[in-house]
Amino acid sequence: MEKHEWIFKLPRITEEVEDRLDEGIDWIEGNRERAESIFRKLIIEYPEHIDAYHHLGLTLELMGRTQEAFHTRERAVATALNFFPAHFSMDRDRLDWGFIENRPFLRLYHSFGLQLMKRGGREEALAVFENLLTLDPNDNQGARASAVECLFVLKRPDEILSLCRQYPGEMMEQLLYGRALALFQLDKLREARKALDVAIKCYPLIAKELLKTKHRKPRGADERYVTLGSLAQAYLYWKQHGEYWVESDGALHFVRNRLLGISAKRR
Repeated sequence: MEKHEWIFKLPRITEEVEDRLDEGIDWIEGNRERAESIFRKLIIEYPEHIDAYHHLGLTLELMGRTQEAFHTRERAVATALNFFPAHFSMDRDRLDWGFIENRPFLRLYHSFGLQLMKRGGREEALAVFENLLTLDPNDNQGARASAVECLFVLKRPDEILSLCRQYPGEMMEQLLYGRALALFQLDKLREARKALDVAIKCYPLIAKELLKTKHRKPRGADERYVTLGSLAQAYLYWKQHGEYWVESDGALHFVRNRLLGISAKRR
């Protein structure tokens, strides 16, 4: 492509091969053993079929075979990275999501990062998410939200602020509330108040959820389909990031005061 812009080309992955992949995907909900068999056969015949690896990992995870799912993704990422030319740079080159051919690798790499997170490999997961943000700066998969979570675990609030600066006008709750908490942790209270006020204005239910003593999952809440501004969004944010607010001494009191202040202004 143009300088530093790349696209995957897998000439052996024909339309007929893709039809077999689609058949496997169709069986994931109805017959996972059959889906697994289809994906495995595709990988044997076409070791370069990144999407077959990705969906095999997904299927194994749904079957409760999490260790096998992780190693499948790990092997797939290693295989895919071998396709990259020696002069390809993760710091400079791009794999734009806009090219459909790049999406299988980007999806696979993102899911690998998420699995590393679940296994406690925060440093390794962060490296994956940072690579994704360089490869696809528009971040169509939301890797920046996972990067923020890793950085809170690793206690790097300065890097959270640096990441937030890359996405001005951001509306993702993980970055809006994450920026406020990072500023609070760094004792930049004036900026933290402004950042938290913006976050509360966008998603007030999240602030209220953080202050609850009991957190109940709203009926029908599903991490795959979250409506902005909903109770489900607030609950899922608390589930993923609430501990970082609890661990930051005085942070919940800070939220309570800002909520009271905003409520007083509205009267």
